[in-house]
Amino acid sequence: MKVWLFKPFERIAGGPALLAGLVIIAITATLAWQAGLHTDGVLDLHFGPSAAWWTLLLQGLINWLCLAVLLLAMGRWLSRGRFRSLDLFATQALARWPMLLGVAWLSIPFVAEQTETRTKALMEAIPDDPSQVMAPAEYLLDAMWLTVLALPALVILAWMIWLMYHGYSLVTNLRGQRAVFSFVGALVAAEVLSKVLIWLLYKATSSG
Repeated sequence: MKVWLFKPFERIAGGPALLAGLVIIAITATLAWQAGLHTDGVLDLHFGPSAAWWTLLLQGLINWLCLAVLLLAMGRWLSRGRFRSLDLFATQALARWPMLLGVAWLSIPFVAEQTETRTKALMEAIPDDPSQVMAPAEYLLDAMWLTVLALPALVILAWMIWLMYHGYSLVTNLRGQRAVFSFVGALVAAEVLSKVLIWLLYKATSSG
């Protein structure tokens, strides 16, 4: 069980991993669409305005492809050994499966209601004058509630990042600082790129 949770790519790779990953991305998009959630960035998950199902599906595919393509470029540049592009794309697709758990967590009615309510209360409490201090007890309570509600999602996010890194390192056979720094650089760039592409998608669909 430990291997399946933290090192699944030692058991499944190639075509089966890619197929499983794409199915999970589609299921995640469906659940996010039903719950009013958005994954508009490689590492993003939050509530937002209603959108069509295919928009949520494209979000998931863009997030996957942005990181996979950049990691492929890093791997080709830094790795001295040969590896299959299919394996890299497959591991990065499957590595996104914890996002399904994050969406499932925020889809729980109580969690969703409390998250939206507490977030709205905190946003409304921000003073117009930056010099004013907002420290009423109820605001602190809202912040504590949000922290508690967000903790499982943060753990899931860390888990997903680990799977992404492990898949990248395993496929490219990169280790140590070369693997860590190239992965972090690709992850940051993919986050920015995915948000830009998804914003362009929204702009194109809204104007149409």
